[in-house]
Amino acid sequence: MPANHKPVSPSEVSRFTAELRRLSEAGPQADPVERLALFERKADLLTRIAERDGTEEKRAVAEAAWQQLAEVRAELSGHIAPRDGDASCRG
Repeated sequence: MPANHKPVSPSEVSRFTAELRRLSEAGPQADPVERLALFERKADLLTRIAERDGTEEKRAVAEAAWQQLAEVRAELSGHIAPRDGDASCRG
């Protein structure tokens, strides 16, 4: 995991949880692109938290988030077009 990200702010967590709630309430009708973006933000936030904390447990949680993102990408691959430069699982 790269160690060059800024710390996670409380406002980022608040925005993430608000978006999570909105997409959860939308259920199966949620936009696949927005759903994918949510999982990308989740993996990024957890990675940045793990970078600051440094514990194996937090790193394992962040890695699981990246694995979950890869699964969501695979699940949604037939529903959304890939973005330019999006060849890898994480940046």
